[in-house]
Amino acid sequence: MAKNDFKDYVCRPYCIFFKEGHKEEMSCRGAEVVEKLVLLGQINTDALPHFKKDSRLWQKYTNIIGENICVTCPFRAEDCNFMSEDPEAKPYDEIEPCGGFIMLALLIENDLINIAGLEKGL
Repeated sequence: MAKNDFKDYVCRPYCIFFKEGHKEEMSCRGAEVVEKLVLLGQINTDALPHFKKDSRLWQKYTNIIGENICVTCPFRAEDCNFMSEDPEAKPYDEIEPCGGFIMLALLIENDLINIAGLEKGL
């Protein structure tokens, strides 16, 4: 486990699905990847700025994060409207993704991690 729980720097500030006080047995794959990057020393949580959510980034990084991270997420099949393949679901530009996805997009956009790392299957 990282020095700070990933809920402190991923879920609480970025995830609309996070419910304070509810014990969640699972975490999204994006949060797990961010935590792994922290454990590997590639991200310093004490130095992370508080990013503002930016929906343009969700669209910009949907393919790279979707193909490398979301594909193995335990929530994708039934709980993820953002990456849903259901033709009746809202388009992803109208839905907010999970906090892990948002955090990864923000980290990539701000050059704190690179896409190559995600493609290697962190």
